[in-house]
Amino acid sequence: MKLSLFGYVKQRLKTAIALDVVFALYLAFCLGSGIYFGVSGATGVCIRAFVFMLFVPVVYIAEYLLKLEITPATCALMLFIGVGSLLGSGFNVYTTVPFFDTVLHGISGFVFACIGFSVLKVLIGNPDNSKRFFACLIFGFICSLAIAALWELFEFTASLISGTDIQEDTIVSGFQSFLISGDHSNAYDAGDILQTVIQFKDGREPLVIDGYLDIGLIDTIEDMAICLGGAVIYCIALTADWFTAKKSLNRFFIPAYTGKKTHTETEVAVTE
Repeated sequence: MKLSLFGYVKQRLKTAIALDVVFALYLAFCLGSGIYFGVSGATGVCIRAFVFMLFVPVVYIAEYLLKLEITPATCALMLFIGVGSLLGSGFNVYTTVPFFDTVLHGISGFVFACIGFSVLKVLIGNPDNSKRFFACLIFGFICSLAIAALWELFEFTASLISGTDIQEDTIVSGFQSFLISGDHSNAYDAGDILQTVIQFKDGREPLVIDGYLDIGLIDTIEDMAICLGGAVIYCIALTADWFTAKKSLNRFFIPAYTGKKTHTETEVAVTE
């Protein structure tokens, strides 16, 4: 008899102890952060911390509907992305640890590739041969890049709507421009820029920048490139692991598909 959603969650809570620990730590962090930011008056980050707690029931619902069992390792990496967002903007880790955003985008590239791999497993079943495995692998890679592009579109849209700087600026010393040259066969080279002076219509004091201000393009491309790097690592690591006897990485990161298995078989389901 098919379990109800409530029954499924109850069963998972009893059998997936490692996953329970990951969820408990994540919820404790979000709850503590929400209370802290609420008391300190940071309303936006406070709301985000409590909203992020909804990720836990979303995982259970997705597992139930897709007949997947996410691994604790993949779930921990997914949750770390959410934790990292709170740490980065709320606790200002993006400023104190400049490479922190790079780490998050690299992890997201790997995690989203694993999710894409799993989605195709739902459609074609467990990959029991190399042809199916590489189909899932390629689909996961493409899925990761697609999510990266959608995320950057979201950041761009959110910046426009909220008037914030989600796609962070970069100061550069030069650029090339067809617009300035007026000729698409010969770009104008604005190199070795010392200063840029920004004058305001309302009479404010001019803003002087040591260089030229790139408003988000470099950040966007770098984030997508880092996500690509994470997806490439996923491809290389899982491909090498596929040809080993134990397939440890596949077991460790790729959610098991349980759609056509009994409960007993589900407990030992692996990507083969």
